[in-house]
Amino acid sequence: MAFTANDYISDAAELYGDNELVNDDYVRVKIATWIKYLNASIRALILVRPDAGSVTESIQLAAGCKQDKPASALRILDISRNMGIDGLTPGKIVTPAARKHIDYSNLLWTAADGEAAIDNFSYDKNAPDVFYVTPPASSTVDVYVELISSQLPTAVAAVGDNPGVNDIFFEPLVQYMLYKAFSADDEDVEYSKAITHMQTFFNLLQVEMMASVGQGPEVKE
Repeated sequence: MAFTANDYISDAAELYGDNELVNDDYVRVKIATWIKYLNASIRALILVRPDAGSVTESIQLAAGCKQDKPASALRILDISRNMGIDGLTPGKIVTPAARKHIDYSNLLWTAADGEAAIDNFSYDKNAPDVFYVTPPASSTVDVYVELISSQLPTAVAAVGDNPGVNDIFFEPLVQYMLYKAFSADDEDVEYSKAITHMQTFFNLLQVEMMASVGQGPEVKE
């Protein structure tokens, strides 16, 4: 089941004590504002858990070793394999490598001849807009790889929209929506509630991460 924006909004509104609809809208917080809070919650989620917005796609590499991150990608998560000269043909596996290890093994690796498939990629979170591949990508044939990146889903615009994140993050997102709602109130007691909901947001994400460790076929080190 894929939750719609309305599922998130109705749950948050009920917990906020605003579950009565008048003229197809809530009394204390309007639906348009709840939608704004939901989009903010998704952005916060992906900031904390980049994998929550993971997208797998085939991309064409530029000639050479230095590559620009796709414009839609917030962060590179992995490059899994080569995808041939057409972007559709699975090839050999690509493995991550620390830049310093590549440098130590061959000081001239950036000047090597380009090839039609790569072996390794290097990505530094401190320079998130670029990544490097070795051997350099060919300048005479197209080189495609399967890239996994963290991206923001299309912003929610209506209650029937799919927020674009896994349903497992339903509860943390509702908690962050409540944090936004209570933060807009002036009273100190309401702001205290806001802080509690933010803490619950982080706690739920930590519990989910701990529960997921070791359950998949691969555990990243």
